Amino acid sequence: MFARPRLLQLTGAMKGKLIVVYGDIVADRFIYGTPKRISREAPVLILRQYREDVLLGGGGNAINNIQSLGGLPIPVSVVGRDAHGDQLVEKMTEQGIDCSGILRVARYATPTKTRILGGFPHAARQQIVRFDFEDALEITEEESKQFAALLRDQMSIGHAGLISDYGYGVVTPPLAANLTAFATRKPVTLDSRYSLLRYPDVTAATPNEEEAAAAAGISLFDNGDDRIREVAEALQQSLDCEAILITRGSRGMALLERNSLEPVFIPVYGTDQVADVTGAGDTVIATFTLALAAGASYAEAAKLANYAGGIVVMKMGTATVSNDELRHAIERDEELQS
Repeated sequence: MFARPRLLQLTGAMKGKLIVVYGDIVADRFIYGTPKRISREAPVLILRQYREDVLLGGGGNAINNIQSLGGLPIPVSVVGRDAHGDQLVEKMTEQGIDCSGILRVARYATPTKTRILGGFPHAARQQIVRFDFEDALEITEEESKQFAALLRDQMSIGHAGLISDYGYGVVTPPLAANLTAFATRKPVTLDSRYSLLRYPDVTAATPNEEEAAAAAGISLFDNGDDRIREVAEALQQSLDCEAILITRGSRGMALLERNSLEPVFIPVYGTDQVADVTGAGDTVIATFTLALAAGASYAEAAKLANYAGGIVVMKMGTATVSNDELRHAIERDEELQS
């Protein structure tokens, strides 16, 4: 079904594609420590901290993956005027990403997910606990007009659009409609954690099984293979989109295109013994969108996204996939047609 030369050609064509990313940017904070002793105050482990990282999460991780795959992300978002907002904007600027479309507001705290990991520096580290600092943004009328104009202008020069809605208020259906209305046949993809059906007229959506089942109101428990077509079809009709790509963890992906009778099942790439699934969905939609911008069919884009997802879950933390890693995976896949 898939030919190696074609997938390699598409991977090369991803480079330089402009992708407008409208979404919630999150700070993924990782604190690493080595075990010290059990506390006398409570039966808990005491760690001696030796490292802390603040990485681009949420829509920021999609931005990061587009960049690492050779694309040119154009972020449209909001972060707070706080330390984590400063760090994230600084990281993107250092990578050469244009941050002029990122609004800084003092009344909003940058959403931050903090993960505490314990273990020795040269051994596997175990996540012990995670705590989230969350805020909700209420976009003003003036900001809404500013974003609407920005989305229209950026989409006029972009090759594709990507909506990454993590539910913090940056993404709203009226503003997202500016992206889809001015796409002029360019692909616009959607990843929405809680409000998938509020964004009709996108080209394609990439929910995971849990999100897809919840949005469709159909249980996938125990009989997911039998009902996955029913779920995908319900979402495709509700969104009036061209394709639904459902990510299924260790079972790979299921793609249903408009007017297709059955979904295409794509087995997971690599091993199902994953190291860390943090941000894998961001990697999938980033690759899928870039591939569509490069001229891929939905099936080809899904196949490339499947490679990228399989690569990134073998890395610890909020990770990215490079264009070279993607090419290497294609070259090594013995099941492809030469």
